[in-house]
Amino acid sequence: MTPGEKLCLACGLCCDGTLFDNVRLEAADEAKHLKSLGLPVTVSRGKEPVARFPQPCSALCPDCTCRVYAHRPKQCRTYECKVYQSLQSGSRKPATAMRVVTNARRQADRVRRLLRALGDHDEHRSLGERFFRMQCRMEEKPADADTLAAFADLSLAVHRLKLLAHAKFHVQA
Repeated sequence: MTPGEKLCLACGLCCDGTLFDNVRLEAADEAKHLKSLGLPVTVSRGKEPVARFPQPCSALCPDCTCRVYAHRPKQCRTYECKVYQSLQSGSRKPATAMRVVTNARRQADRVRRLLRALGDHDEHRSLGERFFRMQCRMEEKPADADTLAAFADLSLAVHRLKLLAHAKFHVQA
């Protein structure tokens, strides 16, 4: 197994709802086939329909492998995060890349714990969507001081995770 493969199998952040809210399919992706493989593909009803499926990906296995790997959509086949790219180019050593992934996973797990503590148990939704829903909930009804403090901790944890994601994972177009 290559260092890049080891890194991906230790990470999974591009599939588990941490980095992305959904995967957009392209015309060449076989939406019906992906749906038959168990992915919850939906198609918008707009002027130009867009097919996509939500993150976390239902094909992501606990060991960070993909059960539809051979049939994954183009976005999944072509995406390479900055950590992976730097490892492949030799500008980052495997141990350093793994530390970045470990730190990011730790931060994402903290966000998940804080969301659960605030009553959000929608583990099948992306972190971005869960945080947005929690934010709306906080704006809709008054909360006690402890809940507001917990939400402040969550907001800071999400902010730190987003900064890390943009600095170390997202690739500029």
